[in-house]
Amino acid sequence: MSETTFLTELRCAEAIAREAGKRIELGRAHGFIIDHKGTNDLVTNVDREVETFLREQLRELFPEDELLGEEYGAEEGEGEANRRRWLIDPIDGTTNFSKGIPVYCVSIALRSKGQPVVGVIYDPTRDELFSARRGGGAHLNGAPMQVSDEESLGHAVVITGFPPVKTGDGFEKIVQRFGHMARASRGVRRFGSAALDMAYVAAGRIDASWEFNLNPWDTAAGHLLVQEAGGRVSDVNGEHFTPFGESVVASNGRFHDSIIKTFCEAGIA
Repeated sequence: MSETTFLTELRCAEAIAREAGKRIELGRAHGFIIDHKGTNDLVTNVDREVETFLREQLRELFPEDELLGEEYGAEEGEGEANRRRWLIDPIDGTTNFSKGIPVYCVSIALRSKGQPVVGVIYDPTRDELFSARRGGGAHLNGAPMQVSDEESLGHAVVITGFPPVKTGDGFEKIVQRFGHMARASRGVRRFGSAALDMAYVAAGRIDASWEFNLNPWDTAAGHLLVQEAGGRVSDVNGEHFTPFGESVVASNGRFHDSIIKTFCEAGIA
């Protein structure tokens, strides 16, 4: 692959993410309005304003590309295999943002012909820019980053999240998986931002993450970050991952199969 492939798109996404992060922090400083999209699912005017900014910037720079975002949905297209599509999340971790918990981020990803080719996650509270380009490696503020070298699930620190809706058999299975993984690993963390969870796996800070019932804009950038940092991403059954699927497991790759086995043995995969 050419060294310049998707480099322009990466640099543009990095710059846009940083500017979006500034707007998020200004929104927090000046005050914001909280609304509800559903049970336990918050949105603020800052989410909507920042997504509008992201869409305007990407449309101006790449007018032929399609957009899919959390707040304003998708545009009509021909099917993912035949197009370039940006997946954007203006604030992943809106509940944290609304409470003043400094764990939230901007997520921007580009997929081309069904493959992840650019992924950028920016944490404005720490000024940390996680970025990757297909075939170009993964970086944190410009420095190369790699997944951890932990060899066993028993010594791993892992991370997960929970969906807004906490009723029904599906949620009970999620709680069961949490319990099994808490016993099988060194410890489980819960930060409240799926995008940052995957970025931390890519950076080697967390050894693995898993989650269910996410949206494509939650995982599209993290997918590429983990891959380019030397890790592995699959669904909970160990099969091919797509951000349009129902589950994700991301790890350093060394004990990935042990995570899948833990869920399967518990009968809750």
